[in-house]
Amino acid sequence: MNAGKPFNTIRKKLMLLLLAATILPIATSMLISYNATTKSITEEAIARNNRLLSLGKTNILNYMNNINQKSLAVYNAMNVPRSLYYILEHNMEDEVFPNDITDVIRNRNLLKDHLYNIYQSVSEFHKVRLYVVKQNATYLLWNDDIKVGRNLAGAPKTTKKAYIEASHPSHNYGLVDLKSDAGEELVFTLHRPIFRAPSEELLAELSIDVRLQVLEDLNRQLYDYGMESFYITDAGGQIVLSSQAEEIGTRAEHGWLDKVYASGADSGHFDYSGESFDGMIFYDRIKTPYMDWYLIKQTPYRHLYSAADRVAKINALVGIGFLAVVVLATLYISIRFTKPLLRLIGYVNKIETGNLNVSIDIQSNDEIGLLARRFRSMMQTINHLILKEYRLEIANKTNELKALQAQVNPHFLYNALQSIGTVSLQHGDLKAYSLITSLGKMMRYNMNTGDSVVELSRELSYAEAYLDLQKQRFDASLQVTMQIDEAAKSILVPKMILQPLIENFFKHGFAQVPGSPSELLIACSLDETAGLLKVSVQDNGSGISAVRLEELRHRLERADPVHGGLNGQEPGGIGLPNVLSRLRLHFDPAASMELRRLQPQGFSVTLRIPLAQLPEPPERSEPAG
Repeated sequence: MNAGKPFNTIRKKLMLLLLAATILPIATSMLISYNATTKSITEEAIARNNRLLSLGKTNILNYMNNINQKSLAVYNAMNVPRSLYYILEHNMEDEVFPNDITDVIRNRNLLKDHLYNIYQSVSEFHKVRLYVVKQNATYLLWNDDIKVGRNLAGAPKTTKKAYIEASHPSHNYGLVDLKSDAGEELVFTLHRPIFRAPSEELLAELSIDVRLQVLEDLNRQLYDYGMESFYITDAGGQIVLSSQAEEIGTRAEHGWLDKVYASGADSGHFDYSGESFDGMIFYDRIKTPYMDWYLIKQTPYRHLYSAADRVAKINALVGIGFLAVVVLATLYISIRFTKPLLRLIGYVNKIETGNLNVSIDIQSNDEIGLLARRFRSMMQTINHLILKEYRLEIANKTNELKALQAQVNPHFLYNALQSIGTVSLQHGDLKAYSLITSLGKMMRYNMNTGDSVVELSRELSYAEAYLDLQKQRFDASLQVTMQIDEAAKSILVPKMILQPLIENFFKHGFAQVPGSPSELLIACSLDETAGLLKVSVQDNGSGISAVRLEELRHRLERADPVHGGLNGQEPGGIGLPNVLSRLRLHFDPAASMELRRLQPQGFSVTLRIPLAQLPEPPERSEPAG
């Protein structure tokens, strides 16, 4: 025994058992409590944040609808000559820019009164701008004064429908002669095109800058500043409002925002991890004909589960206190009950040195005494097993000698065939010499057990020797044709896959009919497009029945890629499943075998071997002569 290794003594195991019996219940209780707490907090947070975002959505929607309604005041009193719409519709350019200075002041004041009414209708309006298309002129009301200027650089871009422009610094809409700080205030802008009713002719465009501070005031209660993040973005990814001031007015480059857009839902939540943020993201969508905004709130896990973490810390402190008590009790119990075992360990250490006759002097009647008596019995058994092992080693040496003798006999037979062939040649019997040479070539090929895969040319040479013997047996009634692609001869294939296909013909398909010789076709070709080597053996024999063909195909489908036909082979059956299994084992599971009945009679076997999995050529190993 290795008494010095950690956790390999009864004392240490007892300590571990007692510690586990205490730690596991405490840890399980802490885990269950923590999970229940976090689950409850998560459900509460989801419900609370959904309510908050819904409230924020309602407040913003009401406010934005009010702004939109104020912008529609342009169409009030459309037929009244002094109304703003009437001025725009009748293109009163001469009245706005007359030669008489009193008319200029009078008409500018009238226009100012219309714009001022819109400006004063909502306290958060920062600027009101009116661009008149036919005049190519801009009227800007700001700080109770109206500025007028023509757009000399060309007509500014206008729209065909009202929309909200995302947050941006306030500017003067191209009126460069104004002495003002363009970036003095962050605003978002409602742009409304004004059409000649009921046509779609654009008369003007009204733009209302709204101070961004109003959105901050409306949504301040929706998030915990400093712990949570809050965003308002439009559908194009522009940030309208953010708890991070530097991001306002920029384009959002956050992965979680893409996930919000991709959800396709108007509201929801999801967990997110990445980009220095781990937590839950809640969102709600505000969609109207003139705006498409998303309210998004980020709540980090550290903030969401802070209460659960406090409970977990308290449980951990309680668990540590219990653990200290258990450790002290475990030490006392383990020392008291394991001391007698140390003596037994000492005896076992002596046995490990090879002294199997050591005397174990423990006379107690408890479990330790019983263990000592079992040790004495075990030593007797070990002595018996050692003697048995010596006998087995002698028997193995004898079997090795017999195996060596079995290897010598085939070599002797091969050499004897060579001698007989030489004698036949000396006596002019060329036919006998040819047959003996073919038989010797087959024996030499079979005796070479060192190669599991060979070049296709060697397999074909072996098949030719086999066919030479069969031709002698069937005389002129057998005609063999080989169609071999030269490029295929160097391809490696498993040894002994071609001969079983040919032998299958002689066992099951050969039927000698007078005047009608049996024909056997062996074809090998490369299909470089499909990356396959195709090997086909085709005959005009009696063939097999349709039932037998289906049975063979079924057996091929069940071929074991590891044990192959050796497990699935029936006694006396053909070796086709064996060939397919060896192909799949040595090359690729995609190797296949196709069986077909030929018309009017005959049978065809085609192998398809993937080229990509072929191994490197092995070193040629020939048996000693």
